[in-house]
Amino acid sequence: MLYIIGTGIYDERDMSLKGADALRKCRKVFGEFYTCPVNVNRSALEKHAGKKIQILNRQQVEEEDIIFESACKQDTAFLVGGDALSATTHIDLVLRCRKKRIAVSIIHASSIFTAVAECGLQLYKFGRTVSLPYPKENYFVKSPYENISRNLKDGLHTLLLLDIGMTANEGVEVLLALEKKLKKNIIRESTKIVCLAHVGSDSGSKIVYVRIKDVNDVDFGNMPHCIIIPAKLHFTEEEYLKTL
Repeated sequence: MLYIIGTGIYDERDMSLKGADALRKCRKVFGEFYTCPVNVNRSALEKHAGKKIQILNRQQVEEEDIIFESACKQDTAFLVGGDALSATTHIDLVLRCRKKRIAVSIIHASSIFTAVAECGLQLYKFGRTVSLPYPKENYFVKSPYENISRNLKDGLHTLLLLDIGMTANEGVEVLLALEKKLKKNIIRESTKIVCLAHVGSDSGSKIVYVRIKDVNDVDFGNMPHCIIIPAKLHFTEEEYLKTL
């Protein structure tokens, strides 16, 4: 049996009781935190589980059979940041398990996909979620900009998931560079955006509603960060955002 367990949005204490119970009963525990870099205290988790946790890299998760070889023999846990199946690679794990006739149990946890409601924007008004990668030397990904444009045209907000290690300040620079390159006039210095940082932390989420040109005046603190490009606001959304 393979248990895919979400650890939640910020740290290991966001794991559900069901996930904690499964973790204790499993004989082998793996984890990956590259798809969702949460602040998990590995030693605290190991103390709770009563066993060591082997952290896997992308290649080990996506290309090798380490997880399956263990799950064929014994109850095995696979810990992931956020919710259990938010990342496509984890859905692929389920498919691969089914092909190998390995039973899978999915244990969900909190995720940025629902936690963004803390900023006051209505969840059913979000369009396609967009990943914002760092530009490469000879390749500048255009799809984030195009998807933002499409969402705005449809009157939908856009949640931007930033590349690993990217700050909200850096994300804004990438957006402005995309605007300069594609010139559809959707990202301007006067554009108001929502920036979120360390959502769910003990110190409280950092959420600001700010013009793009003023983002660099804000210290967002600990990672991870994300950005929302709002579409036309409902009056209750606008009222809530003004309180930020």
